[in-house]
Amino acid sequence: MNDPINIDKLIKAQSVFERFRIDMQDDRDQAGAILTFEFCYELSWKTMKRILESRGLEIGSPKDTFRKAALEKLIEDPEIWFEFQKKRNLTAHTYEQENLKLIVSIFDQFSDELKKLIINIRTIL
Repeated sequence: MNDPINIDKLIKAQSVFERFRIDMQDDRDQAGAILTFEFCYELSWKTMKRILESRGLEIGSPKDTFRKAALEKLIEDPEIWFEFQKKRNLTAHTYEQENLKLIVSIFDQFSDELKKLIINIRTIL
């Protein structure tokens, strides 16, 4: 039997992300927000994966996870999460100003989708 799925870390990470996202005054704040985005993104897809696996589904990549998570009603639209994945992959290159702006530009949408995900997970756990 699988361990029970605990989303406390995801909820805590979301709270930190929100604090950084809402009050980005300078480069240091943006860097903190990007780090918390990375952490929330990773926790999100891995939590989705664990839930899906607990339902007996075989899961591969993050994209596979997002497709199946949409079918299982954990998320609404996998395409949105594919975009988050692209931005997550850019985080290694935030020294380039264009990449920094692209990543930060999705924070509001990511915040909304993360909130929906947590609500959906809470209803099934």
